[in-house]
Amino acid sequence: MQNESMSELKKRLNSSSMYLQSNDMQVVEVKKGYAKVEMVIDEQILNVHGFVHGGALYSLADTAAGAASFATGRDSVTLAGTINYIKPGKGGKLIGIAQEISAGRTTGVYEVFIFNDEEVLLSRATFTMFFLDGDRYKNKLKK
Repeated sequence: MQNESMSELKKRLNSSSMYLQSNDMQVVEVKKGYAKVEMVIDEQILNVHGFVHGGALYSLADTAAGAASFATGRDSVTLAGTINYIKPGKGGKLIGIAQEISAGRTTGVYEVFIFNDEEVLLSRATFTMFFLDGDRYKNKLKK
């Protein structure tokens, strides 16, 4: 991903992930160590109480953290993630904003805030991403 522009990265993330497409998620902005991802709220992601299911919020946070880590030019996978649910999710759209807190040789830490389309904070999450740019991981990814 070394020479990939941010617009190319955004296009690649949105077009190559069936998971994002099937869950109405879209990466709308990326810059180094930062990503903004939106998700449509529809009846398929609501819990029995009519609010956004916690798993959907977690999935959006994980996607935003992953996009932010990819925007550093390094491929990664999630190593760990924690989330705090602050308010019930409702509205027409979810907005996940991820920002890099720190990046080292093998891991990066990303903070994610999820808002609804009325700018109400719904959750806050922290993710640790494991970078796959070491030689032994590059060779395994090609297989």
